[in-house]
Amino acid sequence: MYVESMLCDHAQVADGKLFISGGGIDRMVVPAGVPPPFLANFAVAGLVRVPWTATNTEHVLRFRFVTEDGRVPELPDGAQPGPEGVGGEIRFNVGRPPQAISGQEQLVPFAFNFQGLPLMQTGRYVVTLTVDEEEVGQSAFMVVTQTS
Repeated sequence: MYVESMLCDHAQVADGKLFISGGGIDRMVVPAGVPPPFLANFAVAGLVRVPWTATNTEHVLRFRFVTEDGRVPELPDGAQPGPEGVGGEIRFNVGRPPQAISGQEQLVPFAFNFQGLPLMQTGRYVVTLTVDEEEVGQSAFMVVTQTS
């Protein structure tokens, strides 16, 4: 399977379509002198391209938010990440519509929104995407302090 993804301000899936606002994020700037936590607001949005041979089967798309070296990001006291850190999953199973041409792939739109994720450090962060336990993509961004 192939996944196309991007970081954006907000995303949602409705009626089988992907709606993206503020696409192409690669950095979050925090004002100089502001102490952590830095509240990150962003979304990972994209499309899973499901080949004909993988239709009519359940699949799992997982995302995991980590530091650039693959660690669970430091969160403030009281913030509880899941057992594998910050992440989640969606399960999907697409069929073959009657009008589909033999061999045609199917598209599955997705959106994972992070609102108010409290980060304790500046630096590079990565969202890793896997489908059925195979890594299919990464999206990264920097949290930087504003300079004059």
